Amino acid sequence: MEERERARARRRRRRRQRQSKVKWTRLIIVGIILIAVLSGIGWGLYTGVSYVYRSITGYSENTVEETSDKQDVSTVSVEQKRLDKPVYVLVVGTDENNPSQGDSLFLLSINIDQKTMDIIGIPSNSKIDNRDQTATVMLNTMYEKGGIELTKAVVEDMFHISIPYYIVVNQDAFKKTNDVLGDQQIYVEQNMEHFDADGVQDIDLRRGYQTLNSDKALAYLRYSDPKNDTFTRLQRQERFLKLWVENEHNSFFLTNAWHIWRVWDYYESNISTMDAIKLMYNVGRMNKDQIHFYILPGEKEVIEDKTYWNINPTEAQRLVGIMMGTLPANEMTQFISAPTNSTTKRSDDSEDSKKATTKPTEPGDDNNAKKENR
Repeated sequence: MEERERARARRRRRRRQRQSKVKWTRLIIVGIILIAVLSGIGWGLYTGVSYVYRSITGYSENTVEETSDKQDVSTVSVEQKRLDKPVYVLVVGTDENNPSQGDSLFLLSINIDQKTMDIIGIPSNSKIDNRDQTATVMLNTMYEKGGIELTKAVVEDMFHISIPYYIVVNQDAFKKTNDVLGDQQIYVEQNMEHFDADGVQDIDLRRGYQTLNSDKALAYLRYSDPKNDTFTRLQRQERFLKLWVENEHNSFFLTNAWHIWRVWDYYESNISTMDAIKLMYNVGRMNKDQIHFYILPGEKEVIEDKTYWNINPTEAQRLVGIMMGTLPANEMTQFISAPTNSTTKRSDDSEDSKKATTKPTEPGDDNNAKKENR
């Protein structure tokens, strides 16, 4: 009996030992998996935080080389050299139906030291006189003749400033950006229909509140009314751009940095991805009331059945004073877009006069169709 009890006891000990070995083996495997997962998460966080930190505080040599390889053009370091010399960036949007023309033009003025940003919409049909004074052409044809460099040079002549930086956005880049930022809610102020050269309807929007996906948003920005009114199209483009800016301004900086990281390679720009993130960081620190939208002052002029935007050079220089911080923003109240909600209903535009100054307004302004003849 005693021998059997001792044998049973030995068998129980061996069972417990085997179970203990299995238990510890499982714990070791689970521990290794947890360590691997946590290490991956930690490395990802470290990489992300390090990237954002470098983008804010400056470059490392390796990062500059990596970023430059991603872009087709060489990048220029973004810096504000003086308090009264903001960072100027020319943004040009191109249309795939006529990619050689710059159909959307905006001048961004970012004063990092004064914590202000001014965004100026430039009508693409702005009148440009050839330097030999032999012909009158529209601004949007400059991109066809000399690309971004000639376009930038002409805008520099308009404002008598140097514009070191540029961003060219084609339709694919715009749609990718809207996909990343999300569908936008906006009030479509009129029915919009357009048929291409083959008779296929490529724009079909109904008046009213809309949630625009990337295709509909692009249609909203491309549409020109039957009178081919470039000015009202610029107003819509500026409204939509303001909506983007407001949404990003309300987001966390890491979210904004992630958005830029995802879309920047779709742009043609001499600004690196990290400098773009750094600019976004500085814009995010600005108060909303220090971000202003304008449209380049001028008046309509018809020459040989073509409607041009005749720029007012005096008012253009007043805008330069505002961008430099030497004049207050209210100096341009006639041409400023008030900071109102971009999803608010607006009244229809009416532009019938052959030559009239137009007051840019935001949705909800009862005087949106008002014209002031000089």
